Amino acid sequence: MIAEKTITICGKEVKMRYCLAAERGYEQLSGKGIEVFTTTVTEWDEKGKPKKVVPPEAKPFDYDTLALAAIVAAYERNDEDPPITANDIQYDMGPKDREVLVTTVIELRLKWYDMPSIIKPETDEKPEDREKNA
Repeated sequence: MIAEKTITICGKEVKMRYCLAAERGYEQLSGKGIEVFTTTVTEWDEKGKPKKVVPPEAKPFDYDTLALAAIVAAYERNDEDPPITANDIQYDMGPKDREVLVTTVIELRLKWYDMPSIIKPETDEKPEDREKNA
């Protein structure tokens, strides 16, 4: 499934599209492989559940770059120019816009890979029970 969303950053509506072109764009822009966003399980318990997990190597700038690549992919798909540039992102974007940008690219990546964004706890406890126990 191709994941696409429109967000507002730097006062402009901007489309983002997570697809193979976004990943290739990230690799071209950063000089790094897309695997920097991958969590790796290095050890499993006797029940086959992850015991030791190595978090992704990606740094905040990697997420900015991936987001830019997702913006470019959305517009290149339709032979259009993006309404925002890398300079707009670097010089004019504030922290709230950055949060929207990074959060959106992470959500789109999870959607494209069909990964859950939240891991459901392994318990029969209901939300009401948790409130009582708090």
